[in-house]
Amino acid sequence: MVIQNEKKHFKANLAGKDYTISGHATLPHVKATETIFNKQWQQIKTVAPNLSPNDQAVLLTFNTLSDQLYKQAEIDKLQAQVSALQDALEQEKKEQKSNLKRGAKSAIGSIIDDAKNESQARATDKLFKQGTHV
Repeated sequence: MVIQNEKKHFKANLAGKDYTISGHATLPHVKATETIFNKQWQQIKTVAPNLSPNDQAVLLTFNTLSDQLYKQAEIDKLQAQVSALQDALEQEKKEQKSNLKRGAKSAIGSIIDDAKNESQARATDKLFKQGTHV
């Protein structure tokens, strides 16, 4: 029986050294991460060849965390925009419902007003006719 939350083990070569990675990721995710890591590692080795491998690793980690912060800020901004758009959409829906209700009341109100006017006109006519016969 396979448990869904069971960790998987993957082999990855990072900076020329083999590692076993454990986690819930998929193989394509691990391979993509391995490729990005090795590309960025090469870039750091090219830019700062005199640094020790440990210092290069620290620099790579720092750059990765910096990128993560930028991405999180971008996510936060996009989530705020989505929230604002959802609020605006809800407000628009409320206004449309309100307008529909007002329109329905106006139509009904118009019918009622017409009936009142006709009733008043008949009452006035009746009074007028009574007044002319007196």
